[in-house]
Amino acid sequence: MAITPENQQAIVLILCKLLRDSDDPIIRAKAAVSLGKLGIESTIPELYHAVSTDPDIQVRLSAIDALVLIAKPELITLMTEPSKNQNTFHINQVGSINNDEVNVQGDMVGFQYNYTFPDPKQAEAVSEFSQQLQNIRQQYPEASEAEILDIIQRALATIYQDNPQEWRGWIDLLSLVFAGGVEGIKIVAPALGIPIAMAQRLYEIYDRNRKQLPGN
Repeated sequence: MAITPENQQAIVLILCKLLRDSDDPIIRAKAAVSLGKLGIESTIPELYHAVSTDPDIQVRLSAIDALVLIAKPELITLMTEPSKNQNTFHINQVGSINNDEVNVQGDMVGFQYNYTFPDPKQAEAVSEFSQQLQNIRQQYPEASEAEILDIIQRALATIYQDNPQEWRGWIDLLSLVFAGGVEGIKIVAPALGIPIAMAQRLYEIYDRNRKQLPGN
């Protein structure tokens, strides 16, 4: 039986509310995946908001997948087809996806983003710093990307003067986040939920601070 436009809109509203307000990251991730399957363009702002601000990396990755499905609805048909190589991308993992391959298992879908964190320490560092970015956004909800970067830069400068040991801890954390160097920025940016340009400036801030370490 076909779903009426009214019922479809009700479903979209429920899913958007779950994505935005649920305390359970698993529910938020599944809501994002479901919105991608529906393929309704009006949900793009909600999904982009999740990509940019959700503190959970699993939810951000699900929202990215959903945006790709909306941009390329023909990929939805692959959801009912078995993968050729059975390389499954699980929603609770961060891993690499082969070029031109899409694989879905149940409600989980993965696309090629060229990201991979083979070192669990890097994945943990990315998740930790992503939470710090979320804390900044919550404290300064009206701050632009440039203002957030300025806050980080000024905070590091202050900590460097007041507590060098704590400053070293932050630089060590960022060294794990940017373990791939400049080339790794395109991998790190989606996982942090920030644009690549912002990740590049964040790397520059880290690199300037790193050069203050002894021996550099």
